[in-house]
Amino acid sequence: MAEENTPTPMMVQYLGLKAKAGDCLLFYRMGDFFELFFDDARAAAATLDIALTARGEHDGTPIPMCGVPVHAAEGYLARLIKAGHRVAIAEQTESPEAAKARGGKTLVTRDIVRFVTAGTLTEDSLLDSWASNMLVAVAQVGEFFGLAAADISTGYFELLTVTGGSLEAELARLSASELLVPEGLPQSPLDAIIRPRADFESTLGGDLLRQHFALTTLDSIGPVTRAEQAAAGGLISYLAHAGQGKMPFLKLPVRREVHEHLLIDQATRDSLEINSASKGGRAGSLLAEVDRTITGAGARQLASDLAAPLMDKAKIDARLSLVQWFHDAPLTRDAVRAALRQLPDIARALGRVVAGRGSPRDLGQIRDGLDAARVLRERLGGMADRPELLDHLLPALDGHGHMVDLLVRALVTSPPTDTTQGGYIAEGYDAALDVLRVAGRDGRQAIAQLEARYRDATGVAALKIRHNAVLGYFVEVPAKHGDALMAPGTGFTHRQTMAGAVRFNSPELHEEALRITQAGGHALAAEAAHLEELIALILKRRDPIAASADALARIDVSAALAERAAESNWCRPSFVAHPCLEIQGGRHPVVESALAKSGDRFIANDCKLSPEKRLWLVSGPNMGGKSTFLRQ
Repeated sequence: MAEENTPTPMMVQYLGLKAKAGDCLLFYRMGDFFELFFDDARAAAATLDIALTARGEHDGTPIPMCGVPVHAAEGYLARLIKAGHRVAIAEQTESPEAAKARGGKTLVTRDIVRFVTAGTLTEDSLLDSWASNMLVAVAQVGEFFGLAAADISTGYFELLTVTGGSLEAELARLSASELLVPEGLPQSPLDAIIRPRADFESTLGGDLLRQHFALTTLDSIGPVTRAEQAAAGGLISYLAHAGQGKMPFLKLPVRREVHEHLLIDQATRDSLEINSASKGGRAGSLLAEVDRTITGAGARQLASDLAAPLMDKAKIDARLSLVQWFHDAPLTRDAVRAALRQLPDIARALGRVVAGRGSPRDLGQIRDGLDAARVLRERLGGMADRPELLDHLLPALDGHGHMVDLLVRALVTSPPTDTTQGGYIAEGYDAALDVLRVAGRDGRQAIAQLEARYRDATGVAALKIRHNAVLGYFVEVPAKHGDALMAPGTGFTHRQTMAGAVRFNSPELHEEALRITQAGGHALAAEAAHLEELIALILKRRDPIAASADALARIDVSAALAERAAESNWCRPSFVAHPCLEIQGGRHPVVESALAKSGDRFIANDCKLSPEKRLWLVSGPNMGGKSTFLRQ
């Protein structure tokens, strides 16, 4: 009886990986499927609404199991992550051939290659293009809290130190997809992920920052506090764990100071419905009402701007001057927005490449985006009376000419996401690769000619030469003609009998198939080598590429706000150093838009507050507009 309950080698391997995965669902690769077992299978089947089956027994009871196809895994992952799960991906780390070479019925080695969590996503299908995806770590050193926040899909990374009174407001601003805290942190949020306290040591954090960014000192970042170093240590350690040693893209961190932006607590954000409406979601929020951005990067930048209103008058005026410039030049604004509409999401394509999950399509997006950025830079650079902020942004759009030219020559116009079939390196880029492709095409033509010759020789008009992944190339005839080809001297060798067909091989077919297979294999290897070279080139220029993406996002936001201002005849506000608030004809944009849909007009309001008139008492009946006036 004990022998019957002994786990199989596969189950022993699975249980070892599951122990490593901890509270994450384990996607265990078996051929073309990711399988889940035990409680993981029950949870995944319920979330994904897929069949829960059983496979074998463990401790005398059937093992619950469900699975998802590898080629469709991203869609299932998205649903699991949105439902609050985290997933560990266990892949085969050696080929079946290598396992056989070790002797006996040795199990293929598997290991966890990545942890997929809400804060560590890079795939387009798993992310909202218009929203940042922030991973935030919090650490406490003395009376100060350090925050390290990163969006690894774009590389954005910031550090901040706050006191306990400001912590809630900063966490509300960042709106983390995933929040990391050390063991024992007082009053940790309920949804926070508890991590080892040792990861949040300030000395370790400083060392990790210097190592990751190849710095001798942290001076190039700024006066990084011990609390910020501790938080950075927690964040970088978690990313190393999630990627199993493969680090994502992180730009040199930006140090934020609390006094640089307005602190808005969560209750106020909810009341004002700045980035999301009271019912949840974007519709009905201030962000949705003012957003006319064209690109995903622009939408993310606008959301970040609204979440953290500036407190620096010079920076505010610089942004407003660029909006004013686009507002006063509608033809230029239209041309710029038309150009932006063609741009791919460079930042997120770069994030996938740096994380080791880039595809030829991502390289094509970087190529096309940077090429369009150069054209935009030439257009705007020739304009007169450019504002200072635009002059600061334009140089970042250029400087990629050599790399873009190489990508144009190397890649086809529309590269695929999948590399297994090849076809993404352009003809003419590598003469040797072109020869291999010609050999493959000639071989396929030869097989077509061979098929026609076999039909004539056998008199079987229905004879076909087919191909599949198991048998390779083979001759197939209807079952009623099978005996004729099996006769001695025909040159055909029987391979497989099906219900309605019989399959054969022949020396000539074997020879041609070998030529095609060899040429195809060499061609795929050559393309893969070129892809590695191109990725290495992009990795060397990742920081300038990221700077280009940031500049395009700021231009998109400025042109979009100008567009929105022109739509509703909005005016530019003036900021002064002394305390006052003077609004003439103020309107609430969300309410005004809602009224317009029903044909009603919003009644504008004035408001004047100063040190002499610091208090207004607003009275009136219910639904008379008091709350709208206060919120506008």
